[in-house]
Amino acid sequence: MVAIAVILAATIATFVLGFAEDVDNPAPSVGQTSGEFVAGGDRDQQVVRITHVAGDSVAVENIEIIVRASGPGVDTEARLVDLPSTASSKLLNENIDGNDDLIDQRSGSTKLIADDGTDVWSAGETIEFRVNSGTADFRDGETPAANELEVDIVYVDSESSATLFEETFRP
Repeated sequence: MVAIAVILAATIATFVLGFAEDVDNPAPSVGQTSGEFVAGGDRDQQVVRITHVAGDSVAVENIEIIVRASGPGVDTEARLVDLPSTASSKLLNENIDGNDDLIDQRSGSTKLIADDGTDVWSAGETIEFRVNSGTADFRDGETPAANELEVDIVYVDSESSATLFEETFRP
């Protein structure tokens, strides 16, 4: 009976201590984040802006952005990974998994964080990128027509992942 109690106590202790380690390193909490999508075909349109309003700061190296465009004329997805850590850095093909034509890679089309010299996304800073209208055009009557844009910002590190922002835009 004592042996069973010792084994049971050891098993429970291992589970509790292992679980406690995970609780000590939770994913950051990004609260009250706001998103905006401006549809259209001009250079300053088809732009997604996501502003971190309140919550924990997040290292840019731990952010991935999933972008899905769908509609009668298009169904495509891209994941922005290994993001440049300054606003002046340009997205390259290696920063995009999936359809690299979905995200406009021209200079000035992407601003991943405020240009404050840090490598973190903090309250008050905006992630901004442009959806390529040649791949997913959100103007009425255009081809390839799209009518829904889903954007998820995911926190990823070696121990965990969590969705920080999730919104579906319907222009």
